[in-house]
Amino acid sequence: MEIGRFNRDFEGLFNPRSIALVGASNVSGKWGFIMPMNILGGGFRGRLYLVNPNEQTVLGMPCYDSLSAIGKPVDLAILTIPARKVIAVVEEAAACGIRNVLVVASNFSEAGPEGAKLERELASTANRLEVTIIGPNTMGLYSAESSLCALGAPVLPRKGRIGFVSQSGNLGVQLLSWGKKRGVGFSRFVGSGNEANTETTDYLEFFGRDDKTNAIALYIEGLEDGRRFLEVASRITPHKPVLVLKGGKGEQGSRAALSHSGALAGALELFEGMFDQSGIVTAETSEEFLDLVSAFSSLPLPAGDGVAVVTMGGGWGVVAADACDREGIDLAKLPGAVVGKLDEFLPSYWSRANPVDLVGNLRRVNHFKVIEALMECDDVDILVIMGPTLGREFVLNNMLFTFLRPLYRLALSRPLRIPGFLMSMMEGFNQSVAKKDVRNPEGSVGIDPTELRLWTNRALIDHLQGLMKRFEKPIILVSISETAMADFKRLESHGIFTTSTPEEAVHIAAKLARYARFVAGSGAAAGRGEARRARQRKEAP
Repeated sequence: MEIGRFNRDFEGLFNPRSIALVGASNVSGKWGFIMPMNILGGGFRGRLYLVNPNEQTVLGMPCYDSLSAIGKPVDLAILTIPARKVIAVVEEAAACGIRNVLVVASNFSEAGPEGAKLERELASTANRLEVTIIGPNTMGLYSAESSLCALGAPVLPRKGRIGFVSQSGNLGVQLLSWGKKRGVGFSRFVGSGNEANTETTDYLEFFGRDDKTNAIALYIEGLEDGRRFLEVASRITPHKPVLVLKGGKGEQGSRAALSHSGALAGALELFEGMFDQSGIVTAETSEEFLDLVSAFSSLPLPAGDGVAVVTMGGGWGVVAADACDREGIDLAKLPGAVVGKLDEFLPSYWSRANPVDLVGNLRRVNHFKVIEALMECDDVDILVIMGPTLGREFVLNNMLFTFLRPLYRLALSRPLRIPGFLMSMMEGFNQSVAKKDVRNPEGSVGIDPTELRLWTNRALIDHLQGLMKRFEKPIILVSISETAMADFKRLESHGIFTTSTPEEAVHIAAKLARYARFVAGSGAAAGRGEARRARQRKEAP
């Protein structure tokens, strides 16, 4: 790799006014077909020029014989041509004033000595001409600001505030797709590929000053200049979180990285020390990486590491407490005033401690009161909720399944009992939504319309988002039911972060707390917690 040290036009790269695609094709399945289809389908607002001397039109658009034949300014050239033809077209691009060239082709350094030699020639040529090369061996790039989806796969990412650099194009594009399903939005994405003359650190530096990006995600297999990466990351992390998934950690993974992208992975200990020193948040698996990206894009940073847990059963509370011990964070001790407040709307036999065991209480209004009381508590910095938090959309579907199966069995074996069964079900429903005094569960006084309204996903989303905004504390939901998990993931599309186990929830809580502690120690957020608590005391009635 020969990194170019010249002024780069990253604004023209991610927000081009015009793109020339060399190698355009009408053959479906070819990169020259897929790339323009994605650019058009993504709603790119600039001009798109297609270049192929062997075609008159592609996708109904006129084709130019060469870049120079376009005769108009071009900010980005995308090359979907064989590796052996790339250098000549890069020279033509420079002569046309094009500063950014995305090279899709493989068969460079990842393919062996001959490919590595060709890549060095490409880098030397581009550096001499001061042209930024994206790739080679890349899946493309994405920019929400300009609606540019120049990707080699049929993926249209969700727009958001995460900048993502991946040294693996396929892994990167797949994570964009997974992220869309979970409500994670991206501001920019680039598959850096073999990094012929433009490395991960260059993109990191741009994302660090990009006002459209609030957090940065990196998939890294190797780094050419670790010292520069450390220096750049250390400037960024006090202001924006940088989340890293490191590939090529072991001997076999390092060999795979070399054959995949030509990256020299290096000693794991050096990377880990560099990440710790610069305040980078690391993930061990792709699943955890996506969890971190989702959490850091949707949750406020906590002021401390005091965790409160709300649970429908004591056992899950114990599991969460054990996870807090392993992660080195504390279960917040609830002051007497908070315990007294919870006494007002929980049965007398509740746990009266953290974790807060709701002991099977199914009143939605009580759930909301418990959550709000804990968020108001100064000793609570992070709230983890395990219990019946989903709306009636899920509950009714689940009840319908539970209801129909026994009804079907009764119809087959004891049809005369069906009327009694239906009456019992109706009575049970009326009791579940009746107005009740928590100290006198038998004191029903008719259906409570407020309870019905609160049992919706929309009410839950609005309530939790309002509390997080008001108190600047993260809330993490935990699904302890496989049937509920799909509905939980739909909540993430509305900015409500969820996990499938309490251990995962506490692990993410610990990552948030450690990063917040790093930021506070850097001076970038000095006094943040005290200022927040002072504001809350001022707002208190």
